[in-house]
Amino acid sequence: MSLSYATFVTRILQWLQDTGAATFDATETGYAIENELKRLSRYVPALIDVIFKIESREGSDTAGTASKLTDTTKSQFLSTDDDNQKVIHNITDDTWAVVTGYTSTSVLTLSANIMASGEEYEIYNKRCRNKRQIYIGDMPPYLWVDSVEYPVGTERNFIRVSKDIIELEVDDALIEDSNSTLSPLNNVDVLVKFALPQVLCQLTDLAGACTNIEPVDETTLAVKNLTGSEIIEVGELLNIAGHKQTYIVATGVTLSSGAGDIVVYPGMESATAVDDVITFVKSTLKPNDEEILEQLVAAALKVSDAERHRIQALADMVSGRALINTTNLGGSDVAYKYSQYAGVLMQIARELVASAREQQAIAIRRLQGLAQPRMARVLPMGTVSV
Repeated sequence: MSLSYATFVTRILQWLQDTGAATFDATETGYAIENELKRLSRYVPALIDVIFKIESREGSDTAGTASKLTDTTKSQFLSTDDDNQKVIHNITDDTWAVVTGYTSTSVLTLSANIMASGEEYEIYNKRCRNKRQIYIGDMPPYLWVDSVEYPVGTERNFIRVSKDIIELEVDDALIEDSNSTLSPLNNVDVLVKFALPQVLCQLTDLAGACTNIEPVDETTLAVKNLTGSEIIEVGELLNIAGHKQTYIVATGVTLSSGAGDIVVYPGMESATAVDDVITFVKSTLKPNDEEILEQLVAAALKVSDAERHRIQALADMVSGRALINTTNLGGSDVAYKYSQYAGVLMQIARELVASAREQQAIAIRRLQGLAQPRMARVLPMGTVSV
């Protein structure tokens, strides 16, 4: 069973023989855990699945209205096309525009006057240039894209077109039409597996509830029944009863009386109801990860303690210099005593650093042993026989 944040802190302080937190306060320990969690995640990340959609609708303009796209033949436009900044490509003239408004299932308003009657168009995802591309720019901070599947269950090669765009390496002919008026609907889901920093949730209560009814695709989630004024941090993971998707906190909040509004990603896969149970993920760490993280944090705190000793030693040396030519109120050779004391502190600091560095090295070697090599893979291209 995963350790809670509070238990993890207790174990660290026990390791350092500072169970009363006299040397290492909560702030210092918290920073060390946060920093070393990032280090561990570079070797052993948490993997989270997020479903995106292919955008591949196509058709012909039937009106030629200025700065509009009209298609009364297919009537396939969606009220969310403008919200999602869908891209329109006039493939007859090779001109481009972005959807700025929704009038009806047959009419969209465009950012430029590119369509004439009879000219053909294709619709792509936000900022994309073809139907094989997926926009991932709204994803909260992640380490890397681990894999891509289309259709779900079939892993594909992909390229990073930019920080926000990935492109599937498949033939266009394998990309199915995303027209939502078809029956049955085509399979347009793309599963992207992201490597995220590991999570060690600090919340006292991991179970809360939905405050409001949240519609499909809504990203603002009102929560309640948590604890006091605790902080829900960016990167926390949560599950909602009845939802397959694990949601990532994109914008955190300081709770007020156990309630607050957070922004999550992706949007709701289905509508929520008032009092639907929300459960935050306590930890994504496996037992081996926890043990290594304890070593890393303890080593980092030892280095911090060594720095305190070094600073005190320097201060004592300065004090000794200042007293050399003054009356020695503390008896004879006060300056020398300061110097001797400073030397002892400096030696302690060196020994603490050496011990900490050795502990860090051992933990990092263990991490390297756990890390899965990210080998270049050549997957089936996905072609269509002629």
